[in-house]
Order: sequence, then C-alpha cells, then structure tokens
Amino acid sequence: EPSDVATADTSTRGIAMVSAWSALLHDEMHESYAARHMHVREKLLEAFKDPFFQPDYYLSIPAYRELTLQRLKLVADMKLFSVVDYVEDPMKFQIALETLAWCDYSLSIKAGVHFSLCGGTIAKLGTAKHHRKYFKGIDTLTLPGCFGMTELGHGSNVMGIETTAMYDREKKEFIIHTPSDEASKFWIGGAALHAKICTVFAQLTINGKQEGPHAFVVHLRDDYGHLSPGVRIEDNGPKMGLNGVDNGRIWFNHVRVPKDDLLDAFATVDDKGNYCSKIQSVSQRFAVTVGALTAGRTIIAQSAADASKLGLIIAIRYSLKRPQFGSKPIMEYLTHRLRLIPCLASTVAWHLALQHLKMIAIHNKPEDSKLLHVMS
Repeated sequence: EPSDVATADTSTRGIAMVSAWSALLHDEMHESYAARHMHVREKLLEAFKDPFFQPDYYLSIPAYRELTLQRLKLVADMKLFSVVDYVEDPMKFQIALETLAWCDYSLSIKAGVHFSLCGGTIAKLGTAKHHRKYFKGIDTLTLPGCFGMTELGHGSNVMGIETTAMYDREKKEFIIHTPSDEASKFWIGGAALHAKICTVFAQLTINGKQEGPHAFVVHLRDDYGHLSPGVRIEDNGPKMGLNGVDNGRIWFNHVRVPKDDLLDAFATVDDKGNYCSKIQSVSQRFAVTVGALTAGRTIIAQSAADASKLGLIIAIRYSLKRPQFGSKPIMEYLTHRLRLIPCLASTVAWHLALQHLKMIAIHNKPEDSKLLHVMS
C-alpha cells in the first residue's frame, strides 16, 4: 500500500481501495465489446426510474406474478434487444438481460427463462424454419415461453431424463409422454400461468433405437390460456424468493407435436422416420446440444455477481462513514473487515472469471466448447 494512502484517513483509504479494485476489474477487450451496447443498459436504467418498476413488498403472490409479466411486456415493447441477438450479438443480449436484475430479480429470471432458455434454445438448436415460426412471438411476448429440461427425478443428470418422444410415421408427428411422476418437468419457470410454448427435452426413440435427449417445441396453452390436449400443469406455489415467477410442474400424456417442431440443428428425422446426424455418438451429440445453452447460465452467474457488487457498494461505503465508540469508522474494526473484505475479493474473482467466460463465448472457438461448458 503506498505510503500516502497508508497515512490518510479511513475515507481516503477506502476511496483508494475502491479505485485499485476498479483498475483491476478493467479489461480493455471486454470493455470494447460491451461499450457498443451501453445505450441498451442506459435506456433500461432510465425506464426503471418509473414508479411502475419500483418495489412493492406488500403485493400478494398473484399480484406480483401479474406485475412481473406486465413489466416484462413493457421491456419487450422497448425493442432494445431480440432473441436473434442470442446468436448474432451475444454481448448485447447479455447486457440487456443482466441489467434487468438491477431492477427486480423476478423480472430478470422470467425474462431469462423466456428469452434465453426458451428463445435461445430455439435460436441455437433450431433452424431457419423455427426462427421464422417463433422469433416474432418471442420478441413481442405474444408467445411466452418456458424451458422443460429438469424433471422431478433428474436435475443435473439430463442424460437420464425419462420424458419420451416417439415418432408416428403415419401422421408425421412426435408423441411426447411422461411415463411417471419422477419424469414430470419440475420447477419450470413460467409454466404455472403464462407460458404458451415450452422447449421440452425428451429421450428420442426412432425405430426402436434410443438417440438420446432432443429438444422439441411443445404448445402448452392456446391464446385464451386453455391447456393443450394431454398437458397437465400444477402450480409449485409460494417460494422463499422470486415469487414473481410462476414455477410449475408439467406432465405430458401422449401429446402430439408436428415433425417440424423437433429442433433439428444437429439431427433430423425425415418423413419416413429415418434419423440422421453428423454426430454419431449419443454422448457427443448431447454435449454439443447442452453446450449451445451456455448464455443462460452466464447471465444467472453475472446477476449473482452484480447482486454482490450492489450489496458491497452499500455496505463498504456505509462502513467507511459510520462511526462507532467515538469517531472511529466501523471499517477500522477487524471483525467488520472480516465480514466485508473476503466478500469483496470473491466478487472481484467472479467478475474477472465472467469477463473471461464472455470473451470465450464471443470468440466461440470449437476447441473451447468444453471449457465454456465447465466454466459456465
């Protein structure tokens, strides 16, 4: 620590400390990519000054869910970003989604599920026909979406999911089915009330051969909110947090899906039921499929890091100004430092790791796919 800082008062030392951290956090390459889209963040932050976006801790859960939906509609109406950006301009997409967490975490999660998990899956795993069919509805929120990967009996073990997909050659449809309660899609954000479509992961069987998990677009509700034939949904109810998000549990009872709603960027099925993929290994094909969904995990991690930053800004500034037992600021006490400084160090580490992760994702080199998956 420089001698002039060491002899200064606590406030000055605190300012110097924050400046030192700021210099450490600076990454020229990352900043140059992000700077092009700071107008997106600035416009969102300006919009958040409206009382409509201010917190109301006395809302009931139904009212909070409806408010979150209306907030998301307003954000969508601003047209500051598109699901197209998930592929074509990922930094812009991530900046927009990350900024929502600065307003309300329920808004951030509901937007992330809709735009990133549902929309991003269609963008990455789908092809032009899916983009034409679904992108407009996703961008305008006329097709609210959710993401059906997690099952009651299978969380991180996605290869072990039990939801099935069988192909009916005569009708040129896939049949999505939940064979047991453990195979029900569980804790699915947006499913309980609002989602009309869901990107569902199911074990695809063609001509008696299991081809591993594949993603399908399944319609859950019509425009009037009525459930599609064969779809059953239960509300997961109140949670410890994020009660503006309507999490639900989904069962499929031999639900029929048009053949074209298989997201077929990495594997196709022709009208006769012949399966074709350039990636022959089921495990490798699955790895490529899951690797395409990294952005959603990155946004959640960034939101957590940003939450830590905001909390630490308040706590550290306050501790540098607030005296205790005379004129001595509480930051001078070892017990207080031990509460804050390790958290600050961890947050800096998260920030640097996330910057590195985003740059790997932007450059998108094939040899970095495993690193990208592990880091995210």
